[in-house]
Amino acid sequence: MHGRLKAVCSVSGVLILKPENYKKIEKKFIQILKKAEDRGRDSFGVIIINQDGTTKSVKSLGKPSLQEEKLYGIFDEKSRVVIANNRAEPTTEYVKQKTIDDIQPFEGDRYVVTHNGIIANDIELEKKFQVIRKTKIDSAVIPPILDKYWSGNLEELKNLLNNIKGSFAFIIGDKKRPDRIYIAQNFKPVYMMYDSELGAIFFTSLDDYFEASPFNSVIKLDPYSIVEVTNKLQINKVELLDKRNKKVLVIASGGLDSTVAATYLLRQGYEVTLLHFNYHHKAEEKEREAVKKISEYLQVPLVEINTDLFKIIGHTTLLKGGGEIVKDRQGEEGAEFAHEWVPARNLIFFSVALALAEAYGYDAIASGINLEEAGAYPDNEMEFVRLFAKLSPYATGPNKKIDVLMPVGNLVKHEIVKLGVEIGAPLHLTWSCYEGGSKHCGKCGPCYMRKMAFRINGLIDPVEYES
Repeated sequence: MHGRLKAVCSVSGVLILKPENYKKIEKKFIQILKKAEDRGRDSFGVIIINQDGTTKSVKSLGKPSLQEEKLYGIFDEKSRVVIANNRAEPTTEYVKQKTIDDIQPFEGDRYVVTHNGIIANDIELEKKFQVIRKTKIDSAVIPPILDKYWSGNLEELKNLLNNIKGSFAFIIGDKKRPDRIYIAQNFKPVYMMYDSELGAIFFTSLDDYFEASPFNSVIKLDPYSIVEVTNKLQINKVELLDKRNKKVLVIASGGLDSTVAATYLLRQGYEVTLLHFNYHHKAEEKEREAVKKISEYLQVPLVEINTDLFKIIGHTTLLKGGGEIVKDRQGEEGAEFAHEWVPARNLIFFSVALALAEAYGYDAIASGINLEEAGAYPDNEMEFVRLFAKLSPYATGPNKKIDVLMPVGNLVKHEIVKLGVEIGAPLHLTWSCYEGGSKHCGKCGPCYMRKMAFRINGLIDPVEYES
């Protein structure tokens, strides 16, 4: 074959815990491999490492679903580790004449490797580590490097993989230690399923491929990590990226929650910058005035973004000209139900913050999302932040993993006020009201919660109210 061929694939693997169930495990694995055609239809390959370190393999062009007869019967009672691959050939690397020798997984003297992703510097790696690969496929450079330089220590593997430019999810088997399996990934996904009944741990690129029952344990392995899983159900893990500086961009409205969140992070040693959005809401001028004073008080930078996006979206009473704010029952109803919902606001704010954080070298973004307002607003639920944090590595560039923090995410309003007083947050400078008058209206949802929070703490609220 000619040129440098790239691998875009699904990777799969099995660590067999109960060899006596090999037939059932084989059947389940073949189901996974067929489902994984979703990410690769040009070829498939399976290499099995036996308990004595010997191997056997089956590789073929085309889909596994059309050639099941080649897969059944390859497991036996000696099988311990299975490494597999479904390959999709990239358009830019299309080769008409494909051969079996170019099909993953690739086997070295000690290690068996399957790879999903693209290694952009494969030729450079070959020269740097002075190794020879058996095919021009980029992934084929990894087994000889591991054979020559890796003893099985996770930190050693981390140092080796940090030489790669590109994307990867590796599943690696060790012929010297067929009682374990290794998974190393940057932003390419790998899921793990433990089937206690079958006595096997399965790995693949998408959880849908497992067709798991409610009784199976399925988890997504963390991006930018290396995980070692043993047949004793031990898991060892190292992070691929070294710990960074604590530089955080805090989405700040000028209200209680984000101000306490920013102050808390500052007290924890973070380098804080406030990020404020002016989006033509009724309290725009008062919030802007507040957040400027807060940034000056905390002596931290402030970034402001002016946007017409929510004016275009509309459908919320929070915007100027958007209708009346709910003030029933002295604000209690407005506090307990999302009358003033702004479509996808926190998702948009978080997305912009994430982009700025990546562009300007921040290590994390944060906000004042809290437990109290999660009762009414879905995008204030801790789960929203957790899911966005899981999305973050797949929305930013390689090796630019940005954390998503929620310093007051598990607190209700009166706890936020208590914490703010304890850490010296400038609560006297904050603006909480949905309206933009000279004083807080005292009747909208945020005003109601704010007044109650100070009252519960036996404190006098330092801001003025109209009523």
